[in-house]
Amino acid sequence: MYTVLLSGGSGKRLWPLSGPMRSKQYLKILTDEETGLPCSMAQRVWKQIRRAELDGCCVICTDETQAELLSGQLGKVRIALEPEGRDTFAAVALSCAYLKSRLHAKNDDIVCVMPVDPYTEQSFFDTVRRLPAALSESGAEIALMGVKPTGPSVKYGYILPKGKAGDFLPIDSFQEKPDEKEAKRLLGQGALWNCGVFCLRVGSVLEKLSELRLPKEYDALCARYGKLPAVSFDYAVLEKSSSLVVVPFDGMWKDLGTWGAVSEIMDRTSWGNCMMDPECIGSNILNETNIPVVAMGIRDLMVVASSDGILVTDKNRSQHLKEFVTRLEPRPVFEERSWGTASVLDFSRDSRDYTMIRKVRVRAGGAFGPVCRQNQDKLWTVLSGSGRAAIGDRERALKTGDCVQVPRGTTHSVSAAEELVILEVQRGSGMPNEDRRGKGETPK
Repeated sequence: MYTVLLSGGSGKRLWPLSGPMRSKQYLKILTDEETGLPCSMAQRVWKQIRRAELDGCCVICTDETQAELLSGQLGKVRIALEPEGRDTFAAVALSCAYLKSRLHAKNDDIVCVMPVDPYTEQSFFDTVRRLPAALSESGAEIALMGVKPTGPSVKYGYILPKGKAGDFLPIDSFQEKPDEKEAKRLLGQGALWNCGVFCLRVGSVLEKLSELRLPKEYDALCARYGKLPAVSFDYAVLEKSSSLVVVPFDGMWKDLGTWGAVSEIMDRTSWGNCMMDPECIGSNILNETNIPVVAMGIRDLMVVASSDGILVTDKNRSQHLKEFVTRLEPRPVFEERSWGTASVLDFSRDSRDYTMIRKVRVRAGGAFGPVCRQNQDKLWTVLSGSGRAAIGDRERALKTGDCVQVPRGTTHSVSAAEELVILEVQRGSGMPNEDRRGKGETPK
């Protein structure tokens, strides 16, 4: 069995920690059960995938923005690179084309597709391994996995099976996120939560590409990726199929898509530079900045602070965050990359140009570039550490106190022998991210 992990998202659900450059699955807000160190949802799932021995034929589908961060957190993994985000049908189709072209998958081979970020126990992946047998024994087109609900949640979609007992059950219908009354009714009928996990044959997806008159080869499909419909796999395939079965999973599973859900699994009430008095009840603080956050007498609130912004929300209202974040004016603030991090300290704009000041940290052994910025001048001041920089055709050492100018249009790169901390002043036209090119930089 092949495994495909889908890693997308706009980064709005766990704002202000998540954003376009760092989706929620890469936030290190969990604790590794073995090491006690902070880890991300993607790192936790990848460790479980490896324990279940599902990593050998595994591909992760993501876009260019996330690919470098993904490799930085998980190491060497196979990546089906989306040229742009076009929802889950396009991602699944591209992944199957990758399996055919790169791993020589046959049409009859089975692929299991799942998100990269469920919060669940190891037995979940044992159930994943049972999906191919359910697909073969039932003769169905697609076998899904459904979680037995712990209550009438309005946060998840539901799968309504025909019957209530068996290793796998035919599916009667799907129900999108219901209200509480409808959720209670669905529970009474034996409905399961839809956790976004399904398996099918590679050829059935490639046949959809033929119907759309699109190529089945990975490179050719990448070149015509914009021709794929930007719709969900559920809408394009599942809702139109009459031959579906579901395999129930009875265990712990959560979608950490809201701060309320995250607070339920936090192993401490506060992270970072913060204080809470004893009168605070049912509340959590997560502070990624160096500025102290103090809370007194608050109840059932989630307080989250980062360089991107500050969120104060009732935990029961946190599912509405995305609609508010959409209204915010985007501005570049924080990036986490495989080579280190960059935090914006100040940003201003006049009628023509902008000025941005960043603190850039390049981890020991890390490197970015070469890259060339056509619309931007840079001035670097090395605050600490050592390494080397290449500016155009000249190479030089970097040490504490050095100042380096990088004129616009000049190819440049940096490598760190020990952790480098650089104060970077940028002056340019347009938007800061518009003309980035090169290894370790964000593509346009």
